[in-house]
Amino acid sequence: MKHPSPSWLAIIFLTLFLDFFSPCMAQISPFDFGLREATDGIDRYWALYKAHVEARNYGLEVNYDGIDTLDIVLPPDYQSIPIGPRTDFGGLTLYVTNRERHGALFAMYNSTNDLSLPKEMVDNGDFHTVPELSTGDILLILRDQKPWTERIGYGYRVYRQDILWIHDGYAVNTPIAPWNTDSTDLGATYAVVDTAQKVFRGLTLHRTEISDYKTYCLHISGQHNVLVENVHVTTPKSKMIADAVFGISNSVRVFFRDVTVDGTYSGYGRWRDWGYAFSLNNLWDTHFERVTADGNWGVFGTNNLSNTTLADCDLNRFDIHCYGRDALLQRCTLRQRQTQFSSMYGTLTFDSCQFIDCIPVRIRSSYNAYTPFDIEMNNCTFELTPRYHSLVNVMLLDTADNARPELSVKCWPNLTINNLTVIAPAMVRTLNLYEPTGTLSELKKPVGYINNISVNGLTAFRPNGKPAKVNVRLSNKEFKTVKELEYIFKPLM
Repeated sequence: MKHPSPSWLAIIFLTLFLDFFSPCMAQISPFDFGLREATDGIDRYWALYKAHVEARNYGLEVNYDGIDTLDIVLPPDYQSIPIGPRTDFGGLTLYVTNRERHGALFAMYNSTNDLSLPKEMVDNGDFHTVPELSTGDILLILRDQKPWTERIGYGYRVYRQDILWIHDGYAVNTPIAPWNTDSTDLGATYAVVDTAQKVFRGLTLHRTEISDYKTYCLHISGQHNVLVENVHVTTPKSKMIADAVFGISNSVRVFFRDVTVDGTYSGYGRWRDWGYAFSLNNLWDTHFERVTADGNWGVFGTNNLSNTTLADCDLNRFDIHCYGRDALLQRCTLRQRQTQFSSMYGTLTFDSCQFIDCIPVRIRSSYNAYTPFDIEMNNCTFELTPRYHSLVNVMLLDTADNARPELSVKCWPNLTINNLTVIAPAMVRTLNLYEPTGTLSELKKPVGYINNISVNGLTAFRPNGKPAKVNVRLSNKEFKTVKELEYIFKPLM
């Protein structure tokens, strides 16, 4: 039998050696960039920053082994720390002090290119004749150059956006609403993406009380398939507002799992002192699982969202401010405020959700965009309070029809309820399915789309568990509909 030569043995050994140690060799540590020798918070910031830049440039991972807790201070010339395909902090607790300017601590951005595109292509989803979109995975970012609407009382115009994932020339998803209309002026950009999963996990971020400026945790743009997991962010009481703890835009398939946000930079009862835990814009197929978040203003501030799912979340507010389609909330607890929408399409579904001192659905009037959609509630529990005892609150303003043809008709949603449990204290004796809050003169004009309201199973209890009698009204005010309204009410016996 012929034995391998010594040179071949050396090659085999070297191959096995590299295969065994390649995971370690593919990682670098902040210790490699002076973290151990750092004497202050600024030096510690630079150690993290340089490690992540090196990892991005050479396709490496940053290894946080041996780093449990860090205090960092952002220097005057700080930049967002770039995040690569996989960042696992390993349970790091990070205290950040920011006395310089508002900005994101971590970021994952992608470059875009302008594209001239006929708008009739958008609705049929066939882009194989466009060279830039014909092969690979592309995010096509659409922006209507003509205003979608103007937000009344806020002094700004709203421009709708959509995002399509193009795979080898064909769209995987569809836009929220048609783009091939006379009133649409299409503007488009595109970004080439990698569909492999990117991961950001294992971090507790404390924004310190002595900070003078906001430090957002993570901002992402132009990405496909991102998982944010096991992240906890805390915020001290502050006079700062306009928060965006997580800012995500122009992306598809973003997942938040086991994320907690304790507080935001937002006002304490002052008008328009907004600030959000999740500031989201132009996303498709976004998922939130076991997310717990609370903030003074409400934790979601979003626009242009399609196909959004929340499961097992505990929140004090969920919004799609303007222009959205299809949202599913499963086993979620919503507290204190509302889920709020305008210019919504498709179906808004609640499965096994609990509403505590909360408006289950509020249709915001300031956008003057009352679009057709449907509401489904299955096996939900609604705890009535003196201020919140209506399922669907339709806010109204005495305004002319919206000038945009797509928004010229004021539509109300259909409502289907299957097995609703109502918890009613003794001082609350009425449940309204709809609650228009406009004047009687506003309700003289028939509303469009709505034609079906169905209640299949409703039971009522006192907070102590004893049965209660609750008066169920279609609406607290009479309203008129363009279509003949079918109302079915079948309480549980």
